[in-house]
Amino acid sequence: MDLAYLLLLQRLREAAGWLLTPAMELISELAASSLTIAVAAFVFWAVDRRFGSFLMLNYVGSSLLVQVFKLTACVYRPWVRDPRIQPVTNAIDTATGYSFPSGHTQSAAAIYGSVGLWYGKKRRWLAVLMAVMILLTGFSRNYLGVHTPQDVLVSLALTCGYLWLNSKILARLERQPSFDLKVAAVGTVLALAAVLWFECKSYPMDYVSGVLLVDPEIMKEDGFMAAGMVFGFFPGWLIERRWLQFSTDHRSAGQFILATLALLPMLLIYKLLPLALTGIMGPLWAAFVSCALLAFYVTALVPALICRLQRKAR
Repeated sequence: MDLAYLLLLQRLREAAGWLLTPAMELISELAASSLTIAVAAFVFWAVDRRFGSFLMLNYVGSSLLVQVFKLTACVYRPWVRDPRIQPVTNAIDTATGYSFPSGHTQSAAAIYGSVGLWYGKKRRWLAVLMAVMILLTGFSRNYLGVHTPQDVLVSLALTCGYLWLNSKILARLERQPSFDLKVAAVGTVLALAAVLWFECKSYPMDYVSGVLLVDPEIMKEDGFMAAGMVFGFFPGWLIERRWLQFSTDHRSAGQFILATLALLPMLLIYKLLPLALTGIMGPLWAAFVSCALLAFYVTALVPALICRLQRKAR
């Protein structure tokens, strides 16, 4: 049934003469691009510290949750399961890892859902717009032929559940600020437990004409990236909450300039550090360490510079 639905969309795509494909590609990548992550960091540093922290907490945690499900279920991509399915070529390039659940849908639900939850109570139109963007992103993954409806729906359910949990955690942190130590400890331990699970569990090893159909080592990279992000995020998040506590209430031009300049090292860590570390520790651990350093840079190192800037201004 799921593959029949994708074949139906494929015929629709062919009949439309690829008219809608560029729009679907744009919607698909909007929530999962490095630019979107950079915008989230900039918002945290220079626009709204509390919302930026909430956004990143939702994003990194739900990313790891979905990756745990991906690497546990090990569901092959639709075109691997049925050669009749021919996804859009550009979409294949960004369809990394196993198929179930959808990572792009998770990104959209985490980012747009955070915006809707934080600002949507006073701006109903914004909440509706964010909900539409989440649904469009999920549909785009089906339309492009890279995910089944189950991939999208389960990812949406997992991420929405995680956002609900985080809203409860933040409510408790408002009442009991010291609870942040337990949150950070649990998050860090879960990141290490996820890596241990990724390394120790078994994976399908199916061969076609003597060639391995899907290489688990390649599939695990997204999982190691997500675990590294969580592992670096929670210590930085705790340090910022307890000892830094920079402000975005009275933003200066200097804070905007610093936040803008800080994006370049962030990009270099994300793009170049894994390449430099791969020869030393292999691609999986290079991805883990790079993402851990990236998350710590965003949540602690740049905020420390902002605090210093604000002390000088005072």
